[in-house]
Amino acid sequence: MNVGGITSNYPIGYETRKTHKAVPEQSFANTMGKTANVNSKQVFTLHWFENELGEKPIGARGLENGGSTTVYKPVDFDPANPVYRVRIWDAEGNMTERMVDISKVDPKNCDIIDMHAYACHLTDSGEFPDAQFTFMCAHDVKRVMENPSNPGGFRDNCLDKYNWLDVVKGAMQMQYDAGNLAGYLDYKKFWDFLTQR
Repeated sequence: MNVGGITSNYPIGYETRKTHKAVPEQSFANTMGKTANVNSKQVFTLHWFENELGEKPIGARGLENGGSTTVYKPVDFDPANPVYRVRIWDAEGNMTERMVDISKVDPKNCDIIDMHAYACHLTDSGEFPDAQFTFMCAHDVKRVMENPSNPGGFRDNCLDKYNWLDVVKGAMQMQYDAGNLAGYLDYKKFWDFLTQR
């Protein structure tokens, strides 16, 4: 099974919810049909299945260039030495990979791939359960702020390095300016966490 053709200007995430009753007239096909029309120019395939090494994914996200990244937890994972396999697919389906040592990731100066692995680690380890989602949202806010007239047209290179504390602070400020105190506090929690490490 493969998830393909999901289009969005928003991060792809997941959460588990308990459903008490069925929601009438809302099917998966209808929901996906609505999602697929958000931005027909941005199509990417998420790779969310165990790889041939038996490693399970702990995070995946689409990239603006039509590619995607998936963070895998190695079978011999050592929490004292957290190293993850990150596979990066381009728009044509070509894959490269990188091993990311979390102890060497500096959120003040790292690329999207390392920060994604770091955020997935924080979520998976329980150190900051909302890290992956908050990182992806902050990155999307950055794209909107850098190209407000056409955020879907902005393409940053996943190898470009950023100060992610500044990115999160920018998202925090945007929420504050919009009068969204709850959103501001969500980003502030992540910013506080990152600045205290």
